[in-house]
Amino acid sequence: MILVYAETFEGKISDVTFELLRKARELGDEIWTVVIGNAEIEGLGASDKVIHVEGERFNNPALHRYVLRKLIEKYKPKKILIGNTPIGIDLALGIMPTLVSCVDLDSKAKVVSYGGKVFVEVEFEGIYLINRGSFEPLKVDGEVEVEKVSIDVDKEIELLDVIKPEVDVDITKADVVVGVGRGAQNIVDLAEDLAESLGGVVGASRPLVDQGILPPSRQVGRSGRTISPKLYLALGISGAMEHVEGVKAKNVIAINKDRKAPIFRISRYGVVGDVEEIVPLLLERLR
Repeated sequence: MILVYAETFEGKISDVTFELLRKARELGDEIWTVVIGNAEIEGLGASDKVIHVEGERFNNPALHRYVLRKLIEKYKPKKILIGNTPIGIDLALGIMPTLVSCVDLDSKAKVVSYGGKVFVEVEFEGIYLINRGSFEPLKVDGEVEVEKVSIDVDKEIELLDVIKPEVDVDITKADVVVGVGRGAQNIVDLAEDLAESLGGVVGASRPLVDQGILPPSRQVGRSGRTISPKLYLALGISGAMEHVEGVKAKNVIAINKDRKAPIFRISRYGVVGDVEEIVPLLLERLR
């Protein structure tokens, strides 16, 4: 049996949960999804069973590690799938010191190693942290068996407040993302116009976020967000592995004056040239 942890926020199940269900279903084993706290159980039809631990106090994610630990001891799953998110990492490390962060999982886990330079296949049994954006979500409506379980947790941890990050645009939802790197930092306004013309949004590599040119909500990469648009247009982005780990686009088009830039390795089309000259031409054609 595979146990999938359903990450929730404000009573809603997060999208990363449905990505985990897609992979769990491909593995061909029985799937149990764990929902902790008062949440709407919707779209979990890919599960064979939903274990629901209800209770107002369990809306506090700090208690989830204690609940999940007891469920693992009780049901003894073969694998536990958790999203590689801040909540997921905190939860997993509170249960088991040894875990694997992976981008794929079959008979072995496919793990990013050496700063993203190589992929390594490892044999492992335990908790798998799955990178967001690795799989297409599998959201299935319909009836599913729900077992309500009562768990006694003697920890008294009070949730004082939830500070929501300021997110002007959710780049993970966009079909088109125009990525701006150090080589295009002087034409962010033009990149915004280009994104608008394509019906998309602007993302950024880490240097532009570190300089305060664009907010953290726009950062693409390992330390930012994983995106999976239909098109990623990379402007002046070198393509360091820290960045491309967060790019799961169906099509990548890169513009960079360095013909040896690593970004061209993942690009369907590449243009060697100055973005400050080429982007105005693109805008002119689009208009």
